[in-house]
This record gives sequence, C-alpha cells and structure tokens, in this order.
Amino acid sequence: MKQVFKLALVGVIAVGLMTGCGPAKVEKFEEILANETAFVVPLEGASKSGQAQFMSEDYLNQAKVATKRVSLSLRKHSTGRLWMSYKWIPTVKVIKVNRQPVTREWTGKEDTGTAGRDEALWVESADSIGFGVGVNTTAMVTEEDAAKFLYYFAGKSLSVVVDENVRGKVNSVLSREFAAHDLEKGRGMKNEIFAIASEETINAFKKMGVTITNLGLAEGLVYADKEIQTAINEKFRAEMDIQIQEQKNKAQIQINERNVAIAEALAAAKVKEAEGMIAIEDAKASAAQNFAKALDARIAQVDLEIRRMDAEARLTFAQNIQPGVLPANIMPQGSGMLFGLDTKKAE
Repeated sequence: MKQVFKLALVGVIAVGLMTGCGPAKVEKFEEILANETAFVVPLEGASKSGQAQFMSEDYLNQAKVATKRVSLSLRKHSTGRLWMSYKWIPTVKVIKVNRQPVTREWTGKEDTGTAGRDEALWVESADSIGFGVGVNTTAMVTEEDAAKFLYYFAGKSLSVVVDENVRGKVNSVLSREFAAHDLEKGRGMKNEIFAIASEETINAFKKMGVTITNLGLAEGLVYADKEIQTAINEKFRAEMDIQIQEQKNKAQIQINERNVAIAEALAAAKVKEAEGMIAIEDAKASAAQNFAKALDARIAQVDLEIRRMDAEARLTFAQNIQPGVLPANIMPQGSGMLFGLDTKKAE
C-alpha cells in the first residue's frame, strides 16, 4: 500500500513538473463600447487617508479612460500550500456606464406601454377619487455626467434608475399636485401639473448625472371607479350635444341673415330698376315735349321766313315799276291781288 502511495506521489510531482509552476499568466482585457464610458479603479492598496476621496466625483473623473480596450494588471494570489497553488487576479476594476438613452411609457391599459401591462402612476384628488396617470419619459447620461451618475448610482444601470428613481420622483410630484385640487379642477389643470412634475424631475436628476429629455402625458386619466369614467363620458356627450346644437343655431342664424340680405338686395335692385324705368319714361316724355316745342318753333320760323320773303319780293316788284307805265298784263286797278299798290302815289 505504501508503495502504491509513493508511486502516486511521484506521478503527481511529475505532472506538476510537466505543467510548470502554476497557472499561466494570461493577459485580460475589458472592451469598451462606443456608448459606454469606462473608469479604472484600484481594487487594492487604498489607504485610510485616501478613503474620503475614493469614489468621489472628482476621483472618478480622474479615473476615466478614453481608450476602447483596457488591459488589467494581474498579481499572484495563493490558493494552497504548494508552490504552484495560486491564481492570477486583477488589481484593478473597470466600471462602465452605459450612456444609451432609455425610454419608458407607463400606461394604465393592458397590452400598451413599454411593459405591456398596467404601469400607470396612481394618484388621488382632493375629493379622494383615485385615478391612474400615463407617463412617457426618455433619459440619458452624457459623457460629461458619467462620473456624476456613477457616484450617485454605482451598481445601477440607467434602466433601473429610470424604473425606480425617476418613476418614484414623478409619482411623488403628481400625487402632491393632484391632491391639492378636486377631480374636476385637477382634470382641467393636468397640463400645468405635468409641467411642474417635468421641471422638478429634470432639475433633480440633472444634479445626479441623469439628463431627462422628455417627460409628459402618455394617455388620458384612467379612473379606478369605472362609473366615474362613465359619468364623465356622459357629461362630455351632453356638453357636446349642447355645443353642436348651439353651432346649428348659429349656422341657422347666419343662413337667415344671409337670406334677409339677399332679399333686401333683390328688393333694392327692383326699386332701382323701377326708378330707372320711371326715369327713362320721364326722359322720353321730356324729349317728346321738347321735340314738340321745337317743331312748333320751327314751323313758326318757317312761316315767318316765308312771309319775309314774300314781303321782300313785293317790295322789289313795286320798286321796279315806272310811274305811268304799266305792263300789258297788269291787273286792273283796284284788284285785290295788288294789295293796294295801284292806289299808292309815286313820290
């Protein structure tokens, strides 16, 4: 039996000699993606005096590396009593921050939103009516804020920070603001309330290295009591019916006003047409009267002209007669056709 043990021990020693003096020192690397920021921090050698600075924001900024591949320094770590009982362990650690944007949509309806289940943020109004609020948000970590993010959220991914911390902050502000108003007023002020939640959340997380680029409503309010939603819908329909009827009344009034205006315009046109016809007839009558007057005047003028010409002819004839000599075919004295010329004495 002892002989067998000796042979086995010799075999183990021989194998150990054949395989060297322990595990080989194999260089280890950490790859850094384009959307990641890396920090190389020591795992050993931190002094008590340096603990206050260790993992501070300033320290992390100094530990930031710009390379895309980091080689990890190694040292031997004993694992047993034999000379080859050891392993190689890194003396530094690479901590990476994924800066890729994260978007979440927390809604109250099934098969909607990021998770496809009811994730609405539930709040309560001043009159103790509970309802869910849908929220949409997008967050990211900038290169400049990576150290700050790591300092505040070491060990957490951005996705976890958004799902836990950001969601909790938004829910807290919405609960506070909606609780200050009754349901009706809160519904009317939901945009203003969301603006407050957005501003407070963005400012709070920017100080911790998270940049929120969007925070707003994702859907309407979802009420815990379905009858409340039914009553709101019925009230809305009634208000819509009133508005529709008011619009119809206004439209009818406009139609009536237009018809009256058309009728007045037609009546005015008829009046103008009648006045125009009267004016034409008056003009015709006036023209006829003027024509008649002109005709009478012309007749009188022609008659006067004839009379003048006749008188001139008689005068000329009388002047050409020699005293005592009468034409052979002269009319006898006293003839009415001589107009008393035969009785006139020559001067």
